[in-house]
Amino acid sequence: MSNYLKGIVKLSIIVCTFFYSTASFNDVEVGSRDYVVGKELYSKGILPNGKLVKATIQGDIAVEGDQLICETCHRRSGLGSTEGQQVVPAIAGSVLFKPLRIPTSKPPEPPTYREAYTKETLMKAIRDGIDANGDPLDPFMPRYEIDGQALDGLMAYVNTLSKTPSPGVTENTIHFATIILSSNNATDNKALLDVMEQYVQQKNIETRYESKRAKNAPWHKAWLFEPYRKWQIHTWELKGEKETWQAQLDAYYTQQPVFALINGLVPTGWESINDFCEGYGIPCLFPTTQLPVIDDNNFYTIYMTRGAVHEAEAVASYIKKNPASGEVVQFFDNTDQQSTVAAKSLRIELQKSGIKVMDVAVDKHLDTAGLSSGLDAKQTVVLWLDKRASDELLSSAAMSQTAPKVVLSTQFYGTDSLHIPREIEKSLVFVHSSEMPGHLNRLLLRSTGWFKSKRIYNSATREIQANAYFALKVAGDATKHIRGYFFRDYFIEKIEHMIDDLPYTSIYPRIGMAPDQRFVSRGYYLAKVDGKGGIRNITEWITP
Repeated sequence: MSNYLKGIVKLSIIVCTFFYSTASFNDVEVGSRDYVVGKELYSKGILPNGKLVKATIQGDIAVEGDQLICETCHRRSGLGSTEGQQVVPAIAGSVLFKPLRIPTSKPPEPPTYREAYTKETLMKAIRDGIDANGDPLDPFMPRYEIDGQALDGLMAYVNTLSKTPSPGVTENTIHFATIILSSNNATDNKALLDVMEQYVQQKNIETRYESKRAKNAPWHKAWLFEPYRKWQIHTWELKGEKETWQAQLDAYYTQQPVFALINGLVPTGWESINDFCEGYGIPCLFPTTQLPVIDDNNFYTIYMTRGAVHEAEAVASYIKKNPASGEVVQFFDNTDQQSTVAAKSLRIELQKSGIKVMDVAVDKHLDTAGLSSGLDAKQTVVLWLDKRASDELLSSAAMSQTAPKVVLSTQFYGTDSLHIPREIEKSLVFVHSSEMPGHLNRLLLRSTGWFKSKRIYNSATREIQANAYFALKVAGDATKHIRGYFFRDYFIEKIEHMIDDLPYTSIYPRIGMAPDQRFVSRGYYLAKVDGKGGIRNITEWITP
């Protein structure tokens, strides 16, 4: 094992040594020149002169640009990460600029002592790969070509990382919240809140002795017990027009700051909540919404899927692989935001491949059946409509006579195929972006059993309950893994790292996530009518 790895084998224990200590450098003003210079270098790899930083690895391999961004490995929090057997140490100022005792990976060998970094030794580490003790760093650690100005900025910036625990955490309690709308179906809201209430109640009962252990923990187990906090979850109910939601959220947060938002039920209008979460830097875990905000610059919200955009991308993928000789005709409800977003996304995706798309806008006052009169068998028809409107179109004489290829999304139509005419069954395909109905009971066995034991199970809302349970389990696991270091960025990073190994996946057969990805399910099935009033998959789970 290299000297570098010997010094950083236990990242969580390294981090444990600094939480209640302070750095030896003066406070840095966020927004100062040094801070800005350091942030550009740390998060973008850009030097004070505007050029990309250069470096070498493995002794003489020249690299530059994105490969050298400090944040990629040491992460936004500055608390490091792991990749297989490779451990990237924490470099937040509270760690870097103080001495550390690092336990060895081979007891009973004594722990390693690492001197506190100074400006001089940090420059030597960054430029020459020599640590504060004078030992060589791992060859994978780049040797950067930087000057004193860049170093001053980097030191100023890392000294601000993970310095003050995030709001929403007291000595005894960690506060969370979930968001619902007053305009939601009351049964749906109750289903979600029942899961939240029962989960937190059981968690606090099961760990009721942890607070006593925290107060009287022996020194060698303090790191295990002292981080304990009981949970309290608040319900933030948004009322009225979405233009007023931001003010309502501000008021809720002012009254009681929370560490993170867990799940929530906001079918549309998520933009206001997204702006709130990004503005305050609040993690928001797996909200139930069909219109997530898709922005590569956003960090704090993690979604189950891309919602309506995901459906459109799945349909586009199918059409590209199974092109018809005619154009694509898509029907959408111009009074429904989810429908219009799906139609717009499909049009954009298909036009990239030169596929012509004709839009047919439908509203509640139009004769949907009459709109299908101009169809022909060479076309592909996509319906972004609810079941009632879709059934009217599918049952029209023009549709039955021409029998074009038809694509439906079960997010809009559902999985009940009883009313689909036999004349078009063979030419109709469903896109289904969760587990197949016939396998869902088995997939949700764990959560359903828990719901039934708590007497809150409702088969009509099992997907809402399953998503809420999933979000709570992830939050619980991540809270345990951060070991009391209540920094929101670190919390998000832990979730990124653990998602692939979770034994529970909610309503999705497989989930996955990498750093800076914000959607954990990206797959779908293609399905057809099963002849029994439902659907059957004709493909395995497809992940583009």
